[in-house]
Amino acid sequence: MKKTFFFVTCALLFFVACDKVFVGVSGKEAELQGKWQNDDADSIYYNFQNSLFLYQIYLTKGEMSQVYGYYSLYGDTGLEIRLLREYSSFPLDYLGWDTLYSATSQDTIYKAFKIEKLTTKELILSSDSGKMSFHKF
Repeated sequence: MKKTFFFVTCALLFFVACDKVFVGVSGKEAELQGKWQNDDADSIYYNFQNSLFLYQIYLTKGEMSQVYGYYSLYGDTGLEIRLLREYSSFPLDYLGWDTLYSATSQDTIYKAFKIEKLTTKELILSSDSGKMSFHKF
């Protein structure tokens, strides 16, 4: 009985802490890590992991498009996301984000957000184009 209790306790502690252990971040950045599903468009996901960012959109069942980029966290309330056009398999113009043009055709689109709320289960971002809310996936 003691062995079972010990095993269950250790397993629960491991699963609760594993995302913070593997990425080596702490504070608000640790809460940001992981996959977030948009509440208004359940087919859009924002993925954060140790300054890397992945934007995913599910077009139809079994068909997904994605683009890679990175993010910068400024204190507890500022977030900037940059997506690399050259790694996108679909047009990104519909996002309405600003573009940094490059002479080498490695354009980057970016957007600055204010973090309205960030917990382990809820993320609310605001920008000049409105608010977006997410829940942990």
